[in-house]
This record gives sequence, structure tokens and C-alpha cells, in this order.
Amino acid sequence: MTSAAERAQIFAAQGQTCRAVAMYRKIVEIDPSAENLTMLAELYAQQGLHEDSVELHLRVVKMGLGR
Repeated sequence: MTSAAERAQIFAAQGQTCRAVAMYRKIVEIDPSAENLTMLAELYAQQGLHEDSVELHLRVVKMGLGR
């Protein structure tokens, strides 16, 4: 059985970026880890949503600084 993140990565690899983003948005609600936020940020960048991408990357950086 594949995880939600694995399915989202499959969608992304198949060029189904919108579906991958939808899945990662749900994943991030449950588990806002640096890895999940970074994946969503990269997908946003692929869609041309650069401000959203930067915002998520900054969240990841702040997470690292908070340790």
C-alpha cells in the first residue's frame, strides 16, 4: 500500500501537478514537516506560484532556525 506522499509524487512524476498539489496540501495540514512543505513549495514553483513557493520555503527555514 502506498502512502499519500508516494501517490502525490507519482502524480507529480506523471505531470499531474494539480493533483499532486491537492494531495500535498492535505498532507501538510496533517504533517507540516520540512520535507512535505518543501515538496509542496517545489510543486508551487512548477506551477508558477512563486510567492506561495517562497512563503513555504521560508517556513522551512524558520523551522530549522527554531531548533
